[in-house]
Amino acid sequence: MIEGSCLRIYLTESSRIDGKPAMEAILDLCRNAGLRGVSVVRGIEGMGSHGDVHSTSFLALSSDLPLLIEAIDTSDRIETALQLMRPHLGECLTAVWPVSLMRNGELDGND
Repeated sequence: MIEGSCLRIYLTESSRIDGKPAMEAILDLCRNAGLRGVSVVRGIEGMGSHGDVHSTSFLALSSDLPLLIEAIDTSDRIETALQLMRPHLGECLTAVWPVSLMRNGELDGND
């Protein structure tokens, strides 16, 4: 196993960055930063920064559901990506924490 970092960016479907949908803009920034292992997850319900609930329930159909963009890579790549992204992220909440990276037979030296 090698040590890495996980970067998670919290936003909503209606979020925009640099005039584009935030999800698209952040994925472009991740690609430009050379990150690998990037996923987008669409939430079924969430509470925004102002306490408002976004839900897929039938009674409260929302077109502004929560999105999570998660990137797992080496700590150096995550830090470089964050430096490139910070000026563009606006009010998006970000979290970073250490992870151990392992892909059976690839990263652990047991090819």
